[in-house]
Amino acid sequence: MASLVADNFRVFAAEQFMESLEEPLDAAGNALDDSSTEALRDRSKIYVFIGRSQTWNSERYSGLGFNDIDQIPSPTDSFDELSEIYDDMIAMKRITRGDVNQVIRKRTWKVNTLYDMYKHNYSVAYPSATGANKLYDSQFYVMNSNFDVYKCIYNGETPSNPNGAISTVEPTGQATSIFTTSDTYRWKYLYTLGINDFVKFVSSDFMPVKTNTTVQTAAVDGTIDQALVRNVGSGITANIYFCPVIGDGTGAVVTFTVSSTAPTAGEINPSTVAMSVAGTGYTYGTIDLAECYTTLAAAQARTATPIDLSGGSAVIDAIIPPPDGHGSNIVREMGAYRVMINKAVEFLDGGGDVPVNMEFRRFGLISDPKTPGGQDLVSSTAAVCKAMKFPTVTNVNYSIGETISQGDTNAKGVVVHWDSVNKILRYYQNEYVSATQTGNQQYELVDFSGANPITGATSQTVLTPDTAATGTVTIAGISFTTGYAASEVQKFSGSILYIENRKTIIRSDDQTEDIKLVIEF
Repeated sequence: MASLVADNFRVFAAEQFMESLEEPLDAAGNALDDSSTEALRDRSKIYVFIGRSQTWNSERYSGLGFNDIDQIPSPTDSFDELSEIYDDMIAMKRITRGDVNQVIRKRTWKVNTLYDMYKHNYSVAYPSATGANKLYDSQFYVMNSNFDVYKCIYNGETPSNPNGAISTVEPTGQATSIFTTSDTYRWKYLYTLGINDFVKFVSSDFMPVKTNTTVQTAAVDGTIDQALVRNVGSGITANIYFCPVIGDGTGAVVTFTVSSTAPTAGEINPSTVAMSVAGTGYTYGTIDLAECYTTLAAAQARTATPIDLSGGSAVIDAIIPPPDGHGSNIVREMGAYRVMINKAVEFLDGGGDVPVNMEFRRFGLISDPKTPGGQDLVSSTAAVCKAMKFPTVTNVNYSIGETISQGDTNAKGVVVHWDSVNKILRYYQNEYVSATQTGNQQYELVDFSGANPITGATSQTVLTPDTAATGTVTIAGISFTTGYAASEVQKFSGSILYIENRKTIIRSDDQTEDIKLVIEF
């Protein structure tokens, strides 16, 4: 049985993803507070996380030829690897509705370029001028140098030039009516990108879609804005003709001129084909050349005896607009089934939840994580790796990436970050670290604890955690209990939605990382 998942479903899924970040809303259309019963129950809490402080040629990937520059391993969608991803997460930051936008392929207008015209019936049998088999893959829209976005209604296609003409005149202006440039192209203005839209959601490959309410209000359902000659015919009596579009809409009339001059005498002149009246309400329509008239009034009335031009084998097609008209539902018209997420990771986010002067090699998305107590995580940031606090009089340092051990407990970990100001060490533990423990505790997860010295394998630093650092006092975004702080996120809570492995990213205190990714539904 033949089936198809329509692109409209993909657009719908993209819209639902974005709406899930702010729904439910109150009666005025404003997002309810995160603490409300409805929001806790229904709102998606999606975070971008960073992780993997260790090099790509260590632990799971040791000896496999990977490095931190140009040989990066691909993620594996398995429970085994997910466990490791949770173990070496460093921090996460919540994504809000303002951090996401539906996007489409970026198509910047260029002179001497062929563009596709909008058509409702592209297919394998009827491809676009640029070879696309469906509208959303075709090049039927452009962004000009002023960041105005236009849809191509007509590209100069004729029977003698079936692919259309090259575009030589940049479309400009923001009028809601369709306009023609001197290169015969016809354009429909859709929306304009503001500077903030451009900075946040334009990349080398994608650009955002926006609803222009003026354009949306001006849209008319089912207008026939373009007719296209597929066969100019022959032997037709020269004249100016009017022909009604017959279908489920009303009022549309196309006009054209049959030439009286050789070598095109008796043929329809494609450059004269125009819509005298666009009509409304069409989801299909036929231009029947057996019913033509010599005046617009006669074509509209359809009571006079028509002129039959069908014997000349000419064919003119009506181009059916998208539902509700051009510009009425921009995400559906443009096929916006991709969502761009842009989240800035900034200096000391969350008061220190996201540390600086450290490295990470992985980022991703996780939905609906929970706190260690099992409640929904709703904070804007969270420290995921573990930490320990040392006395402020400490004047020696641990090294990032070194193994630390505690002889009294036999616990081991790897340093993620050393805060030499607040004397806080952040670290991770996983199965590979546990495998280096000795005795009957090998392979076990052994927690660091107590007033027991911590030794750095590389730095040879030996310090004892400050077991007096307890209570509700928060230092660098972390609350300590007897010198130790567990992860603020419950392991395996939530669902990891996206993983991207990267070459080494070094965080410093004077930079911001823009994590920008595109999800295709």
